[in-house]
Amino acid sequence: MNEPLSITGVGAISTLGLSATDHTNADERWIFPNVEAAEATSPGPIGHSIREVPAGFRIQDYVTSVGLRRKQRFSHLAMAAAVDAYAAATLAERPADLERIGIVANTEYGPQRVVSDYLDGLVGGGLVNASPGLFTQTVYNVANGQASLALGLKGANSTLVGGSAVAYGAQLIETGKADAIFAMSLDETNEIMTDYFDAAAPELDRELPFATGEAAGVVVLESARSAGQRGAEPIAHVLGLSLASATGAGVSYLDWAEEDDTIAYTMRAALDDAGVAVADVDLVVGTANGLGAITRNEFAAIRRIGHRGPLALPRLATGECFGGNEALAYVLALTAAEPGQTLLVTVSTVNGGVTSAVVRKA
Repeated sequence: MNEPLSITGVGAISTLGLSATDHTNADERWIFPNVEAAEATSPGPIGHSIREVPAGFRIQDYVTSVGLRRKQRFSHLAMAAAVDAYAAATLAERPADLERIGIVANTEYGPQRVVSDYLDGLVGGGLVNASPGLFTQTVYNVANGQASLALGLKGANSTLVGGSAVAYGAQLIETGKADAIFAMSLDETNEIMTDYFDAAAPELDRELPFATGEAAGVVVLESARSAGQRGAEPIAHVLGLSLASATGAGVSYLDWAEEDDTIAYTMRAALDDAGVAVADVDLVVGTANGLGAITRNEFAAIRRIGHRGPLALPRLATGECFGGNEALAYVLALTAAEPGQTLLVTVSTVNGGVTSAVVRKA
């Protein structure tokens, strides 16, 4: 990175709560003194559990200025997390140029609930029973589009599938295409993921407890110039980034090869990019979700880079949230860290993408 980026706000909706503030109350069973303590954790009973957003979630508690008649839950989660992050970034009190603020969203499954409902009508009764209202909600970029409209953001607007919203958002800011980016990650529970893991549960190779979840999270990335001009107080700074792809991975976390070194590679590269020594890392925030090969690869990577200190595994707290993992990892990591601490945050995707970032809490 040419210069550090500010994180001026975060937002989150997950099984742990209905705002980023709620996530400060997460129990700390996902934080370990070292990698050996994490390895010693029992995977628990065989089975598959699903962790959903609390039943009290109502989009009307977040958005009142945008018509909600045809918007579906995928968009509701995105809008709620974005509104939460907007407030945390003090953009109402200390405004910025909305033409220069955008959203980059990452999802892995998209609005599959709506897609299923739409196809049920189409296949069951033909075009007569295919809802045109539902059709507009089946595209993957519907969530960030609706979030942009809810907040009046008029800058860059992109959707990734199995990518890193943080890394792409950082690139947009570094290349002068934006002053700030809402780096969003989200997925809702759907039958594709839950049925698969329900069926596979008895034979899953697990190192740690495994569950699936759902989440929408936002990290507000902002250039130091923009944050300074509007008087925003950063909560953290991104010092370095690295991306890579695990060539052996397919379309499932179960496809990860044993002894794959992609996680170790991205960790080292992010540290190099930031100019930070591993001895100066206070907390490694990992991507392990409890499943066999990816979890073992991460434990090996942590040893390989020489980190001997604390390890946090957010997916043990939230469940495997697929597209929702990235921003949620930042939210939980920053709530766990002390001011001035340096974090090495690594996030993987189903298709083998791995992103590592060095982040220092303000």
